[in-house]
Amino acid sequence: MDFYASQRLYARQQRHVQRAEMNQDAQVHVVLDVDGTTAPITVVSGEERPYYDTLRNRCKRTTDFRRDYRRPDEPSDGYLSTIRKGLSSCCRCDAQARRKMFSKRFPVWRIMKKYQWRTDLPNDLVSGLTVGIMQLPQGMAYALLAELPPVVGLYMAFFPVLIYFLFGTSRHISMGTVALCSLLTGSVISRFYTPELAATVLGTNRTEGILHNMTIPENAKDEPVEIELPNDVKFAIASSVCLLVGIVQTAMGFLKMGFITTYMSDPMIGGFTTGAAVHVGTSQVKYVFGLHIPRSDGVFQIPKTYALIFHHIGESNVPTLVMSAVCMVILYVVKVHVNQRFKDKMRFPVPVELFVVVAATLVSHYLSFAEKYHMKIVGKIPPGLPTPTMPSLPKASVYTADAFIIAIVAFSQCVSLAALFAKKHGYSYDPNQELIAYGLGNVFGSFFACYPYAASVSRSSVQESAGGRTQLASVVSATMVLIVIVSIGPLFESLPNCVLASMIMVALRSLFLQFKELPHIYRTSAYDFWIWVVTFLSTVVLHVDYGILLGMLFSFFTVVVRAQRTKAENLQKIDELYVYENSSQFRQTQSTAGVKVIGFNSPIYYANGALFMKQVFAVSGVVPEKRLKALKKMQKADDANTNGTNHFVTLVNESNEMSSSLSLDKGGGGEEKSSAARAGRGRWTDAAKGSTRQANMVTASVDGVLLHHIVLDLSRVCFIDTVGAKILRQVVMDYETVQVTVFLCCVNEEVWRVLDTTGFLDDYDDRLYLTVDDAINAINLRVHVRNTIETKQSEVNKMRNLICLRYLRHPAHYESETVPCKHASGCPGERLATRTRPGVNFVNHI
Repeated sequence: MDFYASQRLYARQQRHVQRAEMNQDAQVHVVLDVDGTTAPITVVSGEERPYYDTLRNRCKRTTDFRRDYRRPDEPSDGYLSTIRKGLSSCCRCDAQARRKMFSKRFPVWRIMKKYQWRTDLPNDLVSGLTVGIMQLPQGMAYALLAELPPVVGLYMAFFPVLIYFLFGTSRHISMGTVALCSLLTGSVISRFYTPELAATVLGTNRTEGILHNMTIPENAKDEPVEIELPNDVKFAIASSVCLLVGIVQTAMGFLKMGFITTYMSDPMIGGFTTGAAVHVGTSQVKYVFGLHIPRSDGVFQIPKTYALIFHHIGESNVPTLVMSAVCMVILYVVKVHVNQRFKDKMRFPVPVELFVVVAATLVSHYLSFAEKYHMKIVGKIPPGLPTPTMPSLPKASVYTADAFIIAIVAFSQCVSLAALFAKKHGYSYDPNQELIAYGLGNVFGSFFACYPYAASVSRSSVQESAGGRTQLASVVSATMVLIVIVSIGPLFESLPNCVLASMIMVALRSLFLQFKELPHIYRTSAYDFWIWVVTFLSTVVLHVDYGILLGMLFSFFTVVVRAQRTKAENLQKIDELYVYENSSQFRQTQSTAGVKVIGFNSPIYYANGALFMKQVFAVSGVVPEKRLKALKKMQKADDANTNGTNHFVTLVNESNEMSSSLSLDKGGGGEEKSSAARAGRGRWTDAAKGSTRQANMVTASVDGVLLHHIVLDLSRVCFIDTVGAKILRQVVMDYETVQVTVFLCCVNEEVWRVLDTTGFLDDYDDRLYLTVDDAINAINLRVHVRNTIETKQSEVNKMRNLICLRYLRHPAHYESETVPCKHASGCPGERLATRTRPGVNFVNHI
């Protein structure tokens, strides 16, 4: 036996000894093919198998979890089947369906069945009388704000209230006149004061006759001409607006559009109501000063109005101004320093508005303020109820858009109060049924010269604090108003308009107090602060209609801005709590070497998809494009430094992430060349030394280990669209080109559905894990296998180099050499044992 044969026998004996020891000590074994034509095979044997299985169970993929635990999807019905079922459920005519429908559409039946007559009726009587006393002066004052005779406010306190009693679901809100709806209705009516629109409702001849008989003062010739419309025309316009608003609200209720107010945030409502309060107060200034100036309308209404006020300030009626000041002082002192201060000790507040109205009417009547001081008074109030009249809808195209705005504004104010009292007293309300109740009330009221109504904050608070239990209190207040309309209404004909204006001005105090909330809103959220400010300025500077529209648009814009400003976070594990949090905000966090866990606190969709990709690049510290360029440069440098006669054999492990190069130089000096080639694997680290931030984006590492895995935590991503799915695919593919593997975890049902329908799961379902811990465990397992492969490869390389050198010196001994695998029976290495080829063939099974 020659020297080489003895060496081969000794080597085989050593391998048999190692394999015997290996079966006793559990290890991870790797089968490697020296040709590089077959991928390595990982084999676990001995006592290592239970540990290996446990570790794999801790790497739960989302696909496996859904397969094992998710219930199968129910077969979805087609569109026709869904429509058929909906129609069948709506058209049921059995007794149970009729009772359910009757109880739903007439909530008063359900409420009154549980009514406690002995305990609830006295409270409703007291509450109703209290609210009725408030309804009288407030109704007349707000009707004046709507450019209508004060008696219309009394009509609105009766007719729509009865309808809401039958169809409404809230037990405590007080319906009737409110400042906001009055302002919007007055804005519509004032548009017809221009000669052009007045001619459409009065006729050309009648309009020209009015203009011919008008006397315009010298100092007002440059001002716009304003035609005073007769009351019957005002009634026609107001009732037409009321009818359209009722139709819109009823349709919205049957279409179940009660959710629409969710798009009107509290800051937007606050800014809008405060801006509307400025409009309301501005419109009453001329009555307080006793000025006769035209009403401005349209864009920049408030600046135009104050320009006219200051221009005519010298024409102020002093007695009117004095009476207004006295009334405002009395109202302020009693409402603020008596009613609010002692509200816990009083069963109901002092009805100071009614006292002021009665006193002012008596003084004006007996002192003849109208004749002596030219003080403008309410005028003739027709006794009795109005005759029902079908709204004629004159020039409806002028105010159709306003009808939608009034419908939404009135509903938002009503439903917010209904929700507040329902939560406070522990009962439920139905926003869709509320819409139907408001709509039917407006439709019914439009036949009696009413304009759109809503819930009053002040009266609702009084009705609830006075002990009101149900809407029966509203019936009591409506009955009281009916008595006033029928019998004593004409007694208020001498009431000065400045008194009603003073009541409105004092009532606006609560709205202006919303300015005090701005510091708190700013500390809570700067976005909410700017929503409030933008809505307020749009309402004040432009117009009420533009204010609410611009406020909603700006609110939607802030949502987009928040998504654009969302930043990805570098998450690290807090071991004691087993949670992953932002490493820059939490202490005692630990990272996994070579792994970045990145979280994103926003949906991934078309508006922020590119931002998401940039944020991932920034947090991970690796820009694939830059790293790929650096890789190509290094490859060119390696090719330039390598002899053309060298041959490279690449061994790739099962994760396709690492590679090692072996240089075989037939001319000798193989060890030196091999060392130079292997040194290229460390160039990422060498390139980072003394590099700039751009270089760091190429050579990023975690805990000194080159980045090889990224885990995207999608737990806070509520949805993605098709663009978001493409972005995720692009991120995965870009990082694959630079040997960085991307895992996804914590994928919710909506995100999973989009990834499935877009084909993402067809290619990368093995990249999705149930939790961050599962993804980290999978990475640790892969790294463990990779390190084992790397260690064994170095041993193989040494032995292969030895064989290759001997082959070069004595090729005759190796022409058909085969080194079989003699490990345990059934080993996967047996399939490689019979492979032979001329030259070198080596199978190492460790």
